[in-house]
Amino acid sequence: MVDTTRVDITYSWSGLDLAGTLHLPDADPPHPAVLLMQGSGPTDRDSDGYFPPIRQAFLSRGLATYAFDKPGVGRSTGDWRDYALEGRADQSVAALDMLTGHPLLDAARIGIWGHSQGGWLAQIIAGRIPDLPFAIASSGPSIDIEQQDLYGCEHTMRAGGHDDAEVGEALGFLDAVHAAARRGDPYRIVETEILATARQARWYGSYLTIDDPESWAMVTRFVTEEFEPIEALTRIRCPYLAVYGGGDTLVPAWRSAEETGRALAEAGNTDATVVVFPNADHRIRDVVMGEFATGYLDLVADWAAKRAGL
Repeated sequence: MVDTTRVDITYSWSGLDLAGTLHLPDADPPHPAVLLMQGSGPTDRDSDGYFPPIRQAFLSRGLATYAFDKPGVGRSTGDWRDYALEGRADQSVAALDMLTGHPLLDAARIGIWGHSQGGWLAQIIAGRIPDLPFAIASSGPSIDIEQQDLYGCEHTMRAGGHDDAEVGEALGFLDAVHAAARRGDPYRIVETEILATARQARWYGSYLTIDDPESWAMVTRFVTEEFEPIEALTRIRCPYLAVYGGGDTLVPAWRSAEETGRALAEAGNTDATVVVFPNADHRIRDVVMGEFATGYLDLVADWAAKRAGL
């Protein structure tokens, strides 16, 4: 185990106080660093236990890490449901700005790593900041939010043993939800016309639940933002690593790998790497053993360390 130093840092963004922790490696400063960005849901700075092994891999190579509690989670103020991808990206860019000014960090060597929804953030931020030292997207979809919803719903339900009829009903429910969100239908209408009936079905809750006006407002934000991953990928010029699990039920891994590689090539990116671990799941864990796929932690940490000049 590498000895590290923890530094709790809270920074301000758009009226919120976002609290996180900077972990420092056992080396002389200034350190290169990685901003870790979570996937969906109300996750804290450790991503509910997912981040520590990933963090340790970076630390062991000499890279510091920083991650913050989402709004309304842990010690951060606000409500995570109030922000879709662009809002989350803005929060992360503000974190990068804070890190570049930290006296123990090397401002020229601070990159990003994001998982799942955080992989979309990596696409957005790397597209915004052409001279970013490096960016890593882990299970970052090449498809948009509505397509990912439909893919994730179908494959999650099939993996859970639901039959074709139930899958079809659930996909029809999602189509109706997406259409209502695009129209801007209020929650009371969605509750009466869509949710009340769907909640009676055996399949409801297998993928998406909408239980109150706040969760409906969040769905509406994501659907109406109309983020296009391919467009973002074609703007990325910085060193970029995309990693997928071939057994992912939430993201079309092989399609995303192919489309991501093609978009980065079209962008003229000269330092782009795309890797698929065939027997890994959405979290790049072995689908049988449940542990990180052999080589994943070494891949991301070694790749980042090399781009950071270590």
